[in-house]
Amino acid sequence: MKPRRIKRLFRSVFTRLLIVTLAAGLAITFTVIAGFIIIRLHSQSAFERNLMLYADYLVDDLGDPPDEIRARAIARRNGMVILFDHPDNVWQTGPLPRFLNLERAWVRRYASGLTMGNSKGHHFIRLAHGGGELTFVAPRDVRRGELAVWFLAAMVLAMITILSAVYLTIRKTLNPLHTLKSGVNEVGAGRLDHRIPETGPSELRDLAQAFNSMAERLNRLLHSKEQLLLDVSHELRSPITRLKVQLEFIEDADARESLRSDLAEMETMVAALLESARLRHTVAALNLKSVGMGDLIRSLIPEFKDRRPGVELGPLVDIPVNADPEKMRIVLRNLLDNALKHTPEEAPAVSISMARRPDRLEILVEDQGEGIPAAALPHLFEPFYRPDVSRSRKTGGYGLGLSLCKAIIDAHGGRIDLISTLGEGTRVTVTLPRS
Repeated sequence: MKPRRIKRLFRSVFTRLLIVTLAAGLAITFTVIAGFIIIRLHSQSAFERNLMLYADYLVDDLGDPPDEIRARAIARRNGMVILFDHPDNVWQTGPLPRFLNLERAWVRRYASGLTMGNSKGHHFIRLAHGGGELTFVAPRDVRRGELAVWFLAAMVLAMITILSAVYLTIRKTLNPLHTLKSGVNEVGAGRLDHRIPETGPSELRDLAQAFNSMAERLNRLLHSKEQLLLDVSHELRSPITRLKVQLEFIEDADARESLRSDLAEMETMVAALLESARLRHTVAALNLKSVGMGDLIRSLIPEFKDRRPGVELGPLVDIPVNADPEKMRIVLRNLLDNALKHTPEEAPAVSISMARRPDRLEILVEDQGEGIPAAALPHLFEPFYRPDVSRSRKTGGYGLGLSLCKAIIDAHGGRIDLISTLGEGTRVTVTLPRS
């Protein structure tokens, strides 16, 4: 699961835009740093040339052999450290800078015998003079080093600020995509009246408008379909009544009984369609009360006492929730009825139980019946859908029960989930908010 989430993260538009922006920022930073390095190398070479000219002037000023007293006076004025190493005379005008190691410094030797070196930001020149070796050490400018550190810190802070601003800008720009995704999920769950705000950049705003137009057309299409079914159901009532009257004049008893059974089936279907439509239109008008769901479940169990393999009560929680008791009774009755229909009589009893969560209440209906094919699971809450493609009368129903249950639970602000394995059983979880 985790590798899949990581793979999905790196494939997202947001991550790609962020990576592109970060790469561009790093490229700009490296370009600026490279420019500074080039400028510094150029200025350093100029500094070294000037230092060499200054060293020539100091050598002439010190005399041959170099005068230690004169050297100390020069060192006090310019801050340099002058060293003279001679077999008979060794002196030094002051302590060397901290961390300076003349033996491990980076050096460059010239044909004249002069050596130019650099160590920890300190420059020095070493040359042969007065029968010995004369060294001039130019200490590093501490203030300049501090300014460089502050400059680098300011660059890092500026880069973090810029990247943070880019992150927030990209996130805000792509926020309509998250809204669109939630809208797709809502419509996919059957809430076709859901609309998303038409905001953001022009392309995303056009996409939101197209989505809302699509949802509106789907809503009208399904409403027209439902209205057609209702109209047909209403119109069928009169012919069915007339057929039932004419049926009594048929002399053949077997034919009369067969036709009566078919008419009864048609009448039951019409009544189910009309009742489902009536309940759907009144779902939004919930009669909310403080309901003890544990007591409500206990009151339903006697209705199924003669149904095999029976209903078994699991742990129940006596916590009141705001719900419409009559509509919740319809939901639980349909779930138990479905479970019993698809569970063999010799199988273990259907179980109904409850679980308390911090912000919600869960009702579980489980059976160990025939189960449902995996291909049918995504369509179970669609009206008129039945996994039994033969639509056998043995299992009864018209594919309206689960669709109606979902509509009622959605109106309560909850959700209904179904997990099933073919040949092992089914578990339905109804989740209701506690407030």
